[in-house]
Amino acid sequence: MTQATTLAPPLTHDRTGSGVRRGVREVLGYDAWNRLPEAVRERFADPHAVTLYAGAFEIVRASLLGRAFAWLGTLFGTPVAPRVEDHVESYVTVRPRGEGVAWDREYRWADGTRHVVRSTKVVDEHGKLIEKLPARLCMPLDTFEEGGVLHFVSRGYYFDLRVGGLGWRVWLPALLSPGVTHVEHIDLGHGWFRFTMTVMHPLFGEVFFQTGRFSASEELP
Repeated sequence: MTQATTLAPPLTHDRTGSGVRRGVREVLGYDAWNRLPEAVRERFADPHAVTLYAGAFEIVRASLLGRAFAWLGTLFGTPVAPRVEDHVESYVTVRPRGEGVAWDREYRWADGTRHVVRSTKVVDEHGKLIEKLPARLCMPLDTFEEGGVLHFVSRGYYFDLRVGGLGWRVWLPALLSPGVTHVEHIDLGHGWFRFTMTVMHPLFGEVFFQTGRFSASEELP
């Protein structure tokens, strides 16, 4: 794992009017950020408009346990794709959302059914990246660069519960969670990148695996 320095470029202002929005650039630090390919830096720079990427997942795979987690997830916002299939047409929409950046993945299955998995990456008060999922489920992330590849690795899951002005973090026990999520963003050159996600349960091994290729697109069909 490549160690990031504490030096980072200046923060950018949230164009939605909600203050300062920090992102991957600030979390990685100046040196690690600049080791990434230019195309990756452009994709993860602070967005001021909606960006669309089109492509396909060659593989969307899940174990029986993974399918059970995915089915339960449909009850509170579909935090993970609830089906398995190969060669799935897909679109990724990136847009500013509050003090974070939303990455929404749309899966278009062969039978015409569509599912959208929504999440928002925000930076907390400690400078750590948090992936916010539906139903106030949150996933803190270790974020690092290695060999020009951008990595996101989960450090557990918790529900961010708030009542009035009070808030609590209710952590999921590791054995009751899907497991460790590892996402890799790999630049392929010529405008293309690969998104690969693997989720490993501490007892039952791989529960989810997805990999696909995407490039920028002008509009959503």
